[in-house]
Amino acid sequence: MDKLIWHTEKRKINQLTPFDINPRQMSDKQKTELTKSLESFNLVEIPAIDIDNIIIAGHQRLKILQDIGRGEEEIDVRIPNRKLTDEEFKEYNLRSNKNTGDWDYDLLTNFNEEMLKDVGFDSQELDKMFNEESNSEEIELKAYNKTHILISFDPDKIHLISEALELIRNTKGIDYEQSSN
Repeated sequence: MDKLIWHTEKRKINQLTPFDINPRQMSDKQKTELTKSLESFNLVEIPAIDIDNIIIAGHQRLKILQDIGRGEEEIDVRIPNRKLTDEEFKEYNLRSNKNTGDWDYDLLTNFNEEMLKDVGFDSQELDKMFNEESNSEEIELKAYNKTHILISFDPDKIHLISEALELIRNTKGIDYEQSSN
């Protein structure tokens, strides 16, 4: 079998066919963020298709472009020199979505916090970046059935844990003991 060699060609978005068992899903938040990105920067990451115009990677980007009325637009696509085997097609479809990276939160502190929020970082991630030290302490909670739960928390947020436990106790009839370690 020939080695895969990819090249770039042009296709109209509406000429491309989604892979009928593409397992990738997006939340509403992710769709909103991707729409913002496409509107701000256009299509930067080129979708990949097989030689029969079936989309391998880029389903979500292409769907959003269709949704915003750009289906007749001609775009660059990456296409292999030969038809992919079923196994190759499925593997790349998964790898193109699964091979995502982790973040170096120390380096992210060099970016503007508002920009990070705008591109989708949530408050928990921002806390990891911008709280100098996580002065987390531990608290042990004991339910009367002897179940132990260990919770790590920022000492400044203890009131939130206490309020949540009080709410649980009042609504569910669950009693608890609290002891600091």
